[in-house]
Amino acid sequence: MKTNRIFFSILFIFLATASYAKTQWECQAGTFSGYETESCSHVKGIRYATSTRYGEAEPFVYSPGIHECTADSPFAFQLPSAAEGFMMGTRYEDFPQEENCQYLSITMPKDADKNSRLPVMVWIHGGAYRNGGCDAPSYDREPLVKEQNIILVGINYRLGVLGFVKDADGNFANLGLKDIILALKWVNENIEAFGGDKENVTIFGQSAGADAVRCVMLSYGTENLYRRAILQSTPIGTYVNRQNMEKKMLDELNLLPLDAGREEILEAQKSIVSHVTEKGDAKYLIFAPHFGLDPLPPETQIESRLKEIAATHDIMIGSATREVAAYIGENKLLVAMDSFFLTRWIVELIIKKISSKIFINPSKKFAENYASYGGKTYHYKFTWTENKSFVGAAHTLDILPLFGAGKAEGWPAAMKLTSGEIYSRGIPMRKIWADFARSGEIQDFSVPGMLEVEEM
Repeated sequence: MKTNRIFFSILFIFLATASYAKTQWECQAGTFSGYETESCSHVKGIRYATSTRYGEAEPFVYSPGIHECTADSPFAFQLPSAAEGFMMGTRYEDFPQEENCQYLSITMPKDADKNSRLPVMVWIHGGAYRNGGCDAPSYDREPLVKEQNIILVGINYRLGVLGFVKDADGNFANLGLKDIILALKWVNENIEAFGGDKENVTIFGQSAGADAVRCVMLSYGTENLYRRAILQSTPIGTYVNRQNMEKKMLDELNLLPLDAGREEILEAQKSIVSHVTEKGDAKYLIFAPHFGLDPLPPETQIESRLKEIAATHDIMIGSATREVAAYIGENKLLVAMDSFFLTRWIVELIIKKISSKIFINPSKKFAENYASYGGKTYHYKFTWTENKSFVGAAHTLDILPLFGAGKAEGWPAAMKLTSGEIYSRGIPMRKIWADFARSGEIQDFSVPGMLEVEEM
């Protein structure tokens, strides 16, 4: 009997240790424990940096010992998003938020170890530089990881007035962009311990996240932090005549005390969003990085900067064919006009004209220029249900087949499809994205009814 007790005690300790070892990683930044699902391992809420208000972030140093990282990465301070609330039922106000939100989360195959050298994809979330978080339900990392045997990292960064307006001295600053670059440095220094290949990192993002990818590419000193980039629905067309708008934003924010509380900060942001705007296209992306300010070159040097990196960094860039339908879908009159054959052409003309001006044409031009500079370049069109639903082929819709439906089922973005149907229809798109991340090559150039890709 005593022998049996000893045997089972040893067995219990062995099993507990084996299970624990599977969900523990030791890297340069510290030792972290996570958790497992059926197919993946997760480490969530690793702090990669810290900062003072309006100050540049610095790498975070963990104390010795094992740090449990099983909770979602806290989001940046933010207000509700009307567009995402309408499209997907997303309520950012319900998620934990922190001022110093420099966290990242990692998802990897269960059998990955430090010798795996798997391709790494780093997701930069969108949300007009004022909303979002890497662990939002819309960004389920498991589909890509378990199907494509990659490692997927999501990062959070400062948003809105705390991330993309000013520094502590009241001058313009690119704090949120610098957060992102610090996160990529963390990945470069630590991802091998999780089974990733730091020499094969693809950065990708959608909307403002895609713009952030473009800004990382253009920033000085980032060449070795990534190998490839995917830019989804980049609002390049908003970078026009921003000076007056940004000056008004800065002046209004500088009236706010440096020690203002969270509600005061968000109220100031709400005021800026509501009142400090211009009539031009810049108003569609109020908060954004500032060119000509560290680490970005002046706008006049964008092309020369692209020439410096094109030969060594592959890109895939594209847009949805009806981008702005996501923003006007709440307008019942326009939806009704679009459903009536005599007036549909008017609404579609408006949608296509604005979409082309802000997203489609500038992205296509970017792709053409990049290819002419010697960069391997793919350009795509996202066409999913463009003729079957008012929100078909709209902004943010590409997130669903890429990450799964999240909690969008029953909301306009799901277009009456079930989560299972969205998941299965996204399989070929996920393969294209992962193939590109693995080697810069793709085998399939079309997903019928959803995606068309061309090599430039």
